[in-house]
Amino acid sequence: MMSRVSTFGRFRSAPFLKKVLFAAVTTITFFALLEFLLSIFGVEPINLNEDPFVGFAASAPLFVPDDVDNASSEARMRTAPGKLVWFNEQSFSKRKAETVRRIFCVGGSTTYGRPFDDTTSYCGWLRRFLPMVDPSQQWEVVNAGGISYASYRVAALMEELAQYEPDLFIVYSAHNEFLERRTYASMFERDRIGLELGALLQRSRTWSVVRQVVGPSMMANQPTRERLPSEVDEILNHSSGPGDYHRDPIWAEQVTRHYEWNLNRMIRIAREAGAEILFVTPASNLRDCSPFRSDPREEITAEQSDESHSILDLAESELREQNVRRALALVEPLVRLDPFNARCHFVYGQCLFAAGRYQQAEAAFQQAVDQDVCPLRATSKIKQIVRDVAAGHQVPMVDFEAKLRRLCLEQDGHACLGREYFLDHVHPTIDVHRRIALWTIDELLRMEWLDGELPTAPQIADVKKQVESMIDLAAQGVAFRNLAKVLHWAGKFEEAAPRARDAIRLLPADLESRLILADCLQKTGRPREALDQYEQLFQIGDYPRACLPYGELLVEQAEFERAKPYLLRAVLSDRKNDRARAYYSLGVSHLKLQEFAFAAETFQQLNRELPDNPTTISLLAEAELGRGNWQAAVEGWSRVIQLNPGDAHTRVQLAEVLARHRRFSEAVRHIDAALRLQPNNSEAQALRAQIDSAQGSP
Repeated sequence: MMSRVSTFGRFRSAPFLKKVLFAAVTTITFFALLEFLLSIFGVEPINLNEDPFVGFAASAPLFVPDDVDNASSEARMRTAPGKLVWFNEQSFSKRKAETVRRIFCVGGSTTYGRPFDDTTSYCGWLRRFLPMVDPSQQWEVVNAGGISYASYRVAALMEELAQYEPDLFIVYSAHNEFLERRTYASMFERDRIGLELGALLQRSRTWSVVRQVVGPSMMANQPTRERLPSEVDEILNHSSGPGDYHRDPIWAEQVTRHYEWNLNRMIRIAREAGAEILFVTPASNLRDCSPFRSDPREEITAEQSDESHSILDLAESELREQNVRRALALVEPLVRLDPFNARCHFVYGQCLFAAGRYQQAEAAFQQAVDQDVCPLRATSKIKQIVRDVAAGHQVPMVDFEAKLRRLCLEQDGHACLGREYFLDHVHPTIDVHRRIALWTIDELLRMEWLDGELPTAPQIADVKKQVESMIDLAAQGVAFRNLAKVLHWAGKFEEAAPRARDAIRLLPADLESRLILADCLQKTGRPREALDQYEQLFQIGDYPRACLPYGELLVEQAEFERAKPYLLRAVLSDRKNDRARAYYSLGVSHLKLQEFAFAAETFQQLNRELPDNPTTISLLAEAELGRGNWQAAVEGWSRVIQLNPGDAHTRVQLAEVLARHRRFSEAVRHIDAALRLQPNNSEAQALRAQIDSAQGSP
């Protein structure tokens, strides 16, 4: 009977399925026919280059007429003043002369020339080398690299640049893809199939017609697309550091797919503008830059994670003592236990490198980059996408990473790229920028876009002298300070300190560099050296930002009287967190100096800033006790216990005050509770014995 019913159901559903299938085929056929007819009538997909992942708010152009009142074709275009925070100042004629070949270099901070500027960037070197290679042409090399710019912003920028008759786009864009996490915030809830269908629809001619009929007003409010601000801010100014990042494979996959889409978009933009496009593969510092953030895999317990950190610390100590075998023996099991831990891979790479196992070391260093939870260096997937997209569209490419690895192998006997080639995690040295320019020229000669020969050694030497003579030492100092700032933000204090010293050497009066150096010294266990830097800083000038960390360090060193004036200034901060920290350290200073009334007043103010904070209430109770108000102390510590019943230490403090005022039953109740929490608490045991003795005496 059951079999008959099932069979009947299958037969009954067959016509329905046929109808659904017929409807689907009919719809697809109709859509395909409509697309064909629209193509015959010359309708183009107007959104071919529109980003299906994210949109943009109305954005000011990068280049504006030098004379804003002059809209003629003879106008010179110049970097918009509001964009100079992120871009070099550049200029070119709006209308290109016939003899001019115009190259736009686009990308992020490497293209910009960070931590220096356009002068020493590969763009600046190209500007000097190209006339030597082919003097028959006039060469315009425009540096359009933007600090913190990821590929989606670079592609949008290329749409603007396409109107200025480009001959060639050089693209170096890869390291900033994960920088703006907020860009992809909405993607966590988005359906992948829906995203792909939406992207397909936007590239259709039918959609083009619909948009023209409906009008842009309706399209402007699409709820499914993230709208980006018109400009990107440097994340250093708005983030607490890599701690803002967390492992999220779905997000990472979306970012990677978006990057691939944007490279394809760049190719379309360039070709529609009648320009060539050339990709430069990204390279980064593998050997001398530790991961920005390491997270263990989910199955790793907190205890296992703490143990791993301790073992890695020990392995690094063994490496410093050149006990390579011992270090390897410590790290190898950790890599097997937690293959997602970026720090494990990095320390493993250091061990392998010290052991002379260079190929394995390079692989381990790359794994450290790939598993970095805060990936500010291009991952293996990102780098492979560049190569695959270039090969798939027959786009010429300068394989910068491969060439630099080959150079490293020739010069050093290994291919583990490090500080010889990079000033930090991604920014090349001035000499490497020179090499990028020469490798680019070599590729342009190979593809017959250039007619000539590579510059000779004497010519290169002459250009090198020219570039070096143009380097502003003050600007170089600022560059080192910016570099120190980035490394400090990333928590890389050992790496940031030398760069801050470089900045101070060139800019002895630069207060921010001294502040960075002082904080690095403090965080790496050198408080006396840190104090010396703070003292030099305040001898040079007034720097309010330094008041709080200097005051806190003085408190740590038990120099409470010296700390007070700096902490008093710090409480005037506009930032609530800084203000609270200042009140805390100032209150502790008053407490340690037995200035109980001032301490109580300070902790009361802190309690207004951070209400119901157990630490604040406990310190206020201690201050009240100090100035003889024991009832207020009892009330305060009772409140702490109410907020945190498991606080055995506070229970003992409270019991001691209660016993002192012969409120024995209440005291015993808190002591017994403390002993239940901590059976071996010697203070509680001693106090209980004292109370028993007092209660047993006449």
